[in-house]
Formats: sequence, C-alpha cells, structure tokens
Amino acid sequence: MAQPIKIHRLSETMGAEIIGVDLNDLDDATFDQINQAYLKYQMLCIRNQDLKPAAMVQFSERFGDVLPHDNLKFTLDTHPKILVLSNDVDANGNQIGVIDAGDAWHSDHQFKEHPANCTILYSVKNPSRGGHTDFANMYNAYDALPERTKTQILKLRGHHSISKLKNKRVEISGARKDAIEFYKRQEREIPDVTHPLVRVHPVTGRKSLYCSPRFTIAIEGNGLSTEDADTLLDELIAHSIKTEFRYRHVWHDGDVVMWDNRCTNHRATGGYEYPDIRHLYRTTVEGEATS
Repeated sequence: MAQPIKIHRLSETMGAEIIGVDLNDLDDATFDQINQAYLKYQMLCIRNQDLKPAAMVQFSERFGDVLPHDNLKFTLDTHPKILVLSNDVDANGNQIGVIDAGDAWHSDHQFKEHPANCTILYSVKNPSRGGHTDFANMYNAYDALPERTKTQILKLRGHHSISKLKNKRVEISGARKDAIEFYKRQEREIPDVTHPLVRVHPVTGRKSLYCSPRFTIAIEGNGLSTEDADTLLDELIAHSIKTEFRYRHVWHDGDVVMWDNRCTNHRATGGYEYPDIRHLYRTTVEGEATS
C-alpha cells in the first residue's frame, strides 16, 4: 500500500514538494506516485529525509542506471556512485568535495551522447545564507518562442563541450585548484557532441528548448554563418532564463531534490563562504540518446 504522502506545488512555473515519505523504506506504489509527480512537475523536493547512502543509490537506480562521475576525486568512499559537493575541508585544509559545481545555467551531462535523465541531491548541511538553486522550465521556454523561431531552430543542433576553456560564455572559478589542467584533461577524455535544439521528451512527448550557456558553445545546421549562429544562440539563452520560466529553491537540511534534465536547466547561486558550510550528496541517472 502506498504511503499517504502529500504533494504541493512549489510555484506556478514548476516544482513540487513531497511530505510524508521515507526514502529509506520505499514501496513500489509510493515510488509510482513520486515518479508521476516527477514527470508532471519536472523538479521535486522530498522533505525531512535522513537518507542513508545505500538507500540514496537504490532510490536513484529506480529511475535508470546511475552514472559514474567524471570527477572521481570526490566520490564517497563507501559508495562511489555518490559525489560529494562541499566547500568544507579536512584537518589538513584539503577540499573534501566539488566546490564550484553548477555555477552557470546548464542541463546535466549535456556534453554526452546520453545526457542525464535525473539528478538527485541530498542536502546534509546548508549555509546560514545563500546556497540556493535556480531552475528554468525549458518546456515553457520553448512554448513561448515566436512561431518563426520554432520553425528556424527545428532542424538545428547545438554543439556541446564539457570544457570551460572552449566557452566564452562562462568563467573558470578561482576556487577550483588546477582548473586549467582539469579542463584540458576533460577535453582529451570527453569529446564534444551535438544535440537537437528542440528536444522531444521520451516519456511526455513534449518539446523543450535544449541549450545552455555552460555547455552549448555553437549552433550547427542550415548553412548558418558563425556570426548568425552565435547571435541566435545568445538570443535563445537569454530567452531561456527569463524570470517567468524560473523557480528558486531555498534549501533545508534533509531536502532531497531531483529534477528532469531533459526539460529543465539549473544553476547554483552561491552566496556563501567558508566556514559557512554547504554539503550535499549527488547521484546522476543516465538518460536516453537524443534524435
């Protein structure tokens, strides 16, 4: 029997919170409710969790294959499928987690042939100020485009790269040690890919705008000049982050937040400094290849 959970919208734009569920002990009927809410609202916050690492992995695997992380240095020792995001340091002053994850608008693993389905974050500790996450509804962003623009981009593809060194629209964080070598290594190991600018969700069938300032470095197709393609990409990015498509999530300890990368963009907003600690666990579930 499904647990008597409560689901409430977080905003008119997107998102819902779920109360009354324990992800450490999740039956199939309750999972089905969560999954349907996930597809409907695009982003979920499951409140008041004391989530064990093994249970986090098990919950994530209900949505698909949990991907290995590109940054293996900061995976959890006991559960390598979990990545630690943190600005905390150990007794020797060494970073214990990724310190600058998600600092520009993006969709996770947009730089891979199989971009991410969902990303799941478990909030262990939040700072006293800042540390929020912004989300953008890319269904709504596409729906609001002029018809002539929808026609123009229908057959175009975005060119995506993991390397910030190739991308004039983002900055390299000064907090990341050995950043240049890190991105050069990623360039060698992870080749660039292209995906349609108009993405059709494999489950809902809805169209969304699929580009971001973090990973989309160019537009290809239909004989566009480099200059025209660059202008178009700037216009699409500016459109996608308009206020009317956005929701800001203010975290609480024990929040489990998940979102559908196939139809949303997101960014970390920062605004906190050590010794004010933000510490989270992350899993990423593989999605489908785009057509």
